[in-house]
Amino acid sequence: MPPPASSLLPLLFLLFLHPHPQCEAADSLAHYCSTDRSTTRLAASNIARVLLTLLSKTPSNGFYATSSGSGNTNKAYGLAQCRQDVRAADCKACLKDAAAQLPKLCPGQADARVWFDYCFLRYDTRPFTGQLDTGYGVFYISMTNISENAAEQRRFDRELGSLMSKVRGRAAARGSLGLAKLQTKFTPFVTIYALAQCTRDLSPLDCSQCVSTAVANFPGFCPHRNGCRALYSSCYVRYEIYPFFFPLAAGSSKAALAASLSIPVVVSP
Repeated sequence: MPPPASSLLPLLFLLFLHPHPQCEAADSLAHYCSTDRSTTRLAASNIARVLLTLLSKTPSNGFYATSSGSGNTNKAYGLAQCRQDVRAADCKACLKDAAAQLPKLCPGQADARVWFDYCFLRYDTRPFTGQLDTGYGVFYISMTNISENAAEQRRFDRELGSLMSKVRGRAAARGSLGLAKLQTKFTPFVTIYALAQCTRDLSPLDCSQCVSTAVANFPGFCPHRNGCRALYSSCYVRYEIYPFFFPLAAGSSKAALAASLSIPVVVSP
């Protein structure tokens, strides 16, 4: 079983409110820089080549992993993935922003990652593809509870747990390409929407474990909350009480997508 949230300390609480993104690729959700390792000039050149390859190859099928160079210190590795429910044009736009921003966010760093709502981009001078990575994560936590009634809160948590169990199983199923999106009625007026997306280099077992790690932390970080997002290097897991994945439900609007405020929490090993 994944460790409980309390064992994942220390936590860095970012003391500001951040609105849910309005489907704009220009606004990143989070980034990570490994400040203990810097790049050589040759490695930086290989990273630039990796980014160009990812930009050209990823949008056609939503995922690509590549490398450039040789040797143990100068070779660069990269991975890019878009959410499978977004259009190729939106995938391309998101990755363009990611590739432009990440070297500036992590100048000279050998290990850098950036998360957007539509895409994830990562490069490193050490090989990482095919390896489960939940060592660093960011949780976006809704500021409001589903209800002030304790019985309703417990029922919501049970419904969410059941839904997330199904999402985990579908994401890890062969042929799913690591994606699962489901919804369930909580009340006649409230629907819970859930999505999990694993990077496609993971095995089904590792995908299941990544989603399980995220879901196991929901009760600790966002109990009874209207929404929660977990961003790991190996998976993206999210639920809301409004539609956020495509195709959008009838009557949805950008205003609904931006309706709730969330607070980000960084989890470090």
